[in-house]
Amino acid sequence: MAFFRKASEVFGLDIGSSAVKALQLREAGGSYRLAALGIAPLPPDAIADGTIKDPPTVVEAIRTAVAKAGIKETDSAIAICGRELIIKKVQIPEVPAKEVHDVVQLEAEHHIPFAIDEVFLDYHTVGQHDGQLDLILVAVKKSKVLEYAAVVEEAGLVPTIVDVDSFALGNQFELNFPEEQGEAVALIDIGASIMKTNVVRGGSTIFARDIPFGGNNYTQAIAQQLKIPFEQAEAAKLGRDVGVRWEAVVPALEAVSRELSLEVQRTFDYFASTAESERIGKIVLAGGCSQLPGLNDYLSSNWGIPVELARPFERIEVDPAYAEEVNAAGPALAVAVGLALRRPGDKGK
Repeated sequence: MAFFRKASEVFGLDIGSSAVKALQLREAGGSYRLAALGIAPLPPDAIADGTIKDPPTVVEAIRTAVAKAGIKETDSAIAICGRELIIKKVQIPEVPAKEVHDVVQLEAEHHIPFAIDEVFLDYHTVGQHDGQLDLILVAVKKSKVLEYAAVVEEAGLVPTIVDVDSFALGNQFELNFPEEQGEAVALIDIGASIMKTNVVRGGSTIFARDIPFGGNNYTQAIAQQLKIPFEQAEAAKLGRDVGVRWEAVVPALEAVSRELSLEVQRTFDYFASTAESERIGKIVLAGGCSQLPGLNDYLSSNWGIPVELARPFERIEVDPAYAEEVNAAGPALAVAVGLALRRPGDKGK
């Protein structure tokens, strides 16, 4: 009988452009512990701008990450980001609950640059006032979801839940910092090729946007300036000893950080134009690129807002066996943690 069937265990599978991360959490009495973790690197051209260019390599990395983690379950929660994804805050007149879906469908056609039958559509109510409902509308091209689902299935897994990177980021923040309910906090995950932003307040997303900019911009700038291969530039960026002086790398890093700061500033300005007198109180950086030496200090002094690094395991017990890997990857695991929190049938925030 279904009543006695154990709820299936879902693990988080974060398919990023520089690595695949498989992460499983176990819950007991409302608290979580890290039960499994495996990371498999990807070559820089396997996934570009959120599009899978080399499916066999990505399938192999998924298998490797899951095997390293020792995960036996097949149900996974995955996420997407990038160009074929639209996240918008929209207002619709307050209507009876059963009519919301139809009204959203009609409203969506005004906001989405794709044909409505080409997208999967979802929405989440974030507030209501003056006879209006505020919704966060999410539309993603079906072809994009199927592209990611295909590599997961090819690796012998089931993509039970499809989420959005920036929402997964919000999920892990809410678990780890439930007390931060008052002010608006900007969560920014800087991946290798895409920067995901999610402004949250009181446990809800009030603004989200993906920006095609990431850690590879730094690597390319170093490679060009010093005329060295991409792989060597990547290692130099991370401060590894590859025969490149750190002082030689700094000018390229600073130039790209200025660009990054401007990109985020544009996003904040756009957010300010859509939000009624909303101020961002602080910024939390996640993603592999967030650990770039001095980046959070630079951004903080630029914007005059506190900037800190994400701590995705703040309220998650980490077995000593994983401590070293978690300390090394830290903020880069924020999306994977957010995905590992999902369960079939729950409604992602």
